Amino acid sequence: MNFIIKGLSFCIIFFIGCSDIKNNNENDEIELLRLLDEDSATGLDGFDDGGLVDLEYDTGLELFGLSRILSDTLNYGEGYRVRYGRRILNRDRTVDFSIEGDTALGIINYNLNGTFVVQVRDTSTMDVIDSMGFSKDFSSLMTRKVKFVRTVNQNNPDGYFWRISAMTPLVGVSGDKVSLSSLNIFSVNASTDSINGISVEEGDLLFALNSSEIGDLFLDRDNLPTFDAFQHIMLKIAVENNGPEYALDSVGVGEWVMNRYGRSQYQRGRRKLNDKGIGVDEIVNDNIHAGLWRVHGPGLGQESRIFRSFFSIIDLATIFTEDGGYNCYTLSIPYKVTRPN
Repeated sequence: MNFIIKGLSFCIIFFIGCSDIKNNNENDEIELLRLLDEDSATGLDGFDDGGLVDLEYDTGLELFGLSRILSDTLNYGEGYRVRYGRRILNRDRTVDFSIEGDTALGIINYNLNGTFVVQVRDTSTMDVIDSMGFSKDFSSLMTRKVKFVRTVNQNNPDGYFWRISAMTPLVGVSGDKVSLSSLNIFSVNASTDSINGISVEEGDLLFALNSSEIGDLFLDRDNLPTFDAFQHIMLKIAVENNGPEYALDSVGVGEWVMNRYGRSQYQRGRRKLNDKGIGVDEIVNDNIHAGLWRVHGPGLGQESRIFRSFFSIIDLATIFTEDGGYNCYTLSIPYKVTRPN
C-alpha cells in the first residue's frame, strides 16, 4: 500500500511540475511577444507606401535643407514619369519560440498581401496615361530571427525579466528573379577644387553584409548601426537578376534598387540608387547600384531614435507589367540616428 501511495504521490508531483513548466513557458511567450510589439527596431512600420507616391519622397521626417543630393531621372522609358507604391491590405504574423533556460529564440514570419499600384505621366504634358497605369495583387513572405536573454531581477514578481539581445535582418521575398549579393555603407569624403567643384568619394566602411551570412547575422540590439543626423553616407548594393531582363530606358539596367526608411506611415521616405554610371556609381550596368543619402534627423525634440531601413530590389521586366507577376527582394535593417553635440 505504501508503494502505491508513494507512486501516486510521485505522479501527482510530476504532473504538477509539468503543468508549472507549461504555464511558465506560456507566460514567457506572452512577455516575449510584448517585447516584440513594443520594440521600435523589430517591426514593419514604414515599409508600406500606402498607395501611389513619387519615386523619391519624404514625409514627416526631420530634414536639413535639401536632403536629396543625388538626383536620378524619374523617366519611364525616355518620356514618362512614374509614381508607384505598395498598399498592404493584410499582414499576418506568426512567431515560433524556443525557450531554453535563460535564452530564447523567436522565428518571426510575416505574410503580406496587398496591391501594387502604378501611375504614368507624359513628361511633356504631365497628363496621366491611363493605358500604362494599373494595379495588381502582390504577396510577400518576410522572415527574421530574434534572440532574447533572461536576467535576474528581484524587484520583478517573477524574479527575472526578458529583453531583446539581438536580431537578424528582416528578409522579404516575392518571386525568384532578383536577390541581394551584398550591402556596403560608407562615410563620405568631400573635396573642392576650382575645376571640378565639389567631388565625393567613399570613406570608411560603416556597415557591411553579404548574402551568405544574412540568415545568421545577429545585430546587437544595444549596438545597432548608428549615424549622425544629417550625415552624408554612400550606399552600394550588389544585386543578382536571373533574367530575362527588360530595361525601362536606353541604359539597359534591368532592376531598380530603392532605399525606403522610416518609423511609421507618418514618418517615412524613399530614395533610388542607380547603376547608370552617374554620380557615385562608377560602372554602367555592373549590377552594383550606388547612391548618396543625407540621413534625416531623429525628430524634433529627440536626441536619438531608432528607425528602420528597407532596401528593395525590383525586377523591371515583371513588376511594371500588369500581368507580369511581382518579383521583389527586400532587406530591412534597424538603425539609430543621433543628434551630434
